Amino acid sequence: MSSTMEADIQDVLRPSLSVASPAVDNSGRGTRAPRSARVFPDWRISYSVALASTCLSLIVHITLKKWGHDSGPFLFFAPAVMFSAWFGGMGPGLFATIAGVVAADWFVLPPAGMFSIRPDDVAKFSVFLVIGVQISWLSGALHAERIRAERDARAAREGERLLAKARAALQVAHDHLETRVEERTAELAFQTTLLEAQSNASVDGILVVSEDARVIYANRRMAELWNLPPRAFQQRLADVLSAMREKLGDRRVPLLSVAEDEAMPVDADATSNLALQDGRILESYSAPVRSAEGTSYGKVWFFRDITERRKVARQIIEAGERERQRIGQDLHDDVCQHLAGISCLGRVLERELGESNPPQAERAGRIVELIGQAIHRARSLSHGLQPVEFENAGLGTSLRELAGTVESMFAVRCQFRGEASVPLDDAIAPIHLYRIAQEAINNAVRHGKAANIYIDLFNIEGRIILSIEDDGVGIDLSVPTTGLGLRTMQTRARLIGGTLTVERGNEKGTLVTCQLPLHEAGEHQ
Repeated sequence: MSSTMEADIQDVLRPSLSVASPAVDNSGRGTRAPRSARVFPDWRISYSVALASTCLSLIVHITLKKWGHDSGPFLFFAPAVMFSAWFGGMGPGLFATIAGVVAADWFVLPPAGMFSIRPDDVAKFSVFLVIGVQISWLSGALHAERIRAERDARAAREGERLLAKARAALQVAHDHLETRVEERTAELAFQTTLLEAQSNASVDGILVVSEDARVIYANRRMAELWNLPPRAFQQRLADVLSAMREKLGDRRVPLLSVAEDEAMPVDADATSNLALQDGRILESYSAPVRSAEGTSYGKVWFFRDITERRKVARQIIEAGERERQRIGQDLHDDVCQHLAGISCLGRVLERELGESNPPQAERAGRIVELIGQAIHRARSLSHGLQPVEFENAGLGTSLRELAGTVESMFAVRCQFRGEASVPLDDAIAPIHLYRIAQEAINNAVRHGKAANIYIDLFNIEGRIILSIEDDGVGIDLSVPTTGLGLRTMQTRARLIGGTLTVERGNEKGTLVTCQLPLHEAGEHQ
């Protein structure tokens, strides 16, 4: 209801409240208007009427007496007293009584024209005074009640009129409120329909869970992704999670970061991948549902099928890996062999010039030495582009050789600390882990200016953990990275079902950690 309408209703109700409520003074006690102001007309009019009626009675009495109709001296003054009390109340009635006594004594009773009361007239005066007082009192009371009844009737009619006006205003306000409610309901229905249409048209499965762990909403895509009927998401959260867990390849993987009997966490979850029994991979992430005031209502989970996207990314990275291996093989079989032939010719030239021209022979020997260094660099690059066979040597052995190559090429201390062999049955996972370590070491040398690099590889409680730590300047996590190295490492980790974290070291430098569950390794053959 608008403020204008509320003001109109208050204006309508205010007069009726003032009529129904007595006046209140500053002390809080009810006050009443003077009796004469509430019951009788103006006193001057009342007493004038009393005097006029007395005079009229006197004139009538004198006229009738001249015509021979003599009556008691006070007979015609009684109606004047009665009329005066009826019109003005008890005061004018008493005034008319006294005026009648005076007029009767002066004009009616002998001797006329003077005030004298004979002993035999005392009784008449007394009776008239008593009758006048009684008439004044009774007529005044009747007059007062009549005036009060008329005023109450007028107040009642005014109250009914104001009440009818207030009812009309309230009805208008009620109709306006109902109209606004209907309009708002229609708007909310439209918004709800629009949101449902958008959520049902989304490529993501959407699951909304309240703060007390109740399923509030699940869109149509959610049922399609999990291959479940829509009614399956209308049950309790425990039943929904049980039905979803039946579709997982590994039922030990947590679906949501909440138990069926726990309160809903308010923070968002990191992105995670879920492998289904039919081979599809679902990416899952969540976000809290909060109001503008910060009130938490629960969380919403999003699920997206990334099977095709991961397949394409895997194909791109595998194509790049094949190209690396081809270039490495070409370096080893072509460039290195070509440089070896040049080195042999240089040594022959050095021997031929040794006797006839020793200075030129020394220069030829220097060229042969540089060619030998180039051959060593080319073979190191070839080994980096085409690592050893993991099936034969193992990931740990390859990482140890990588550490030796880094020490010889970049003149830094690089040490491998870990297991020589870890239980990886996936043929592609060791290559990705090797490339992650290679990229992390390259960043530590070129950007971190590290002097010491440590490579760790362990199998701890069913998880393969690879970490690369350096003592360089450390990564600035507050500045968004624009390079491809970190994103490439994260992509490689996701392709093999692992997670990658990059953080600052305990004292200085950077720590890169990749964790891979063993049950994930065999799923990426």
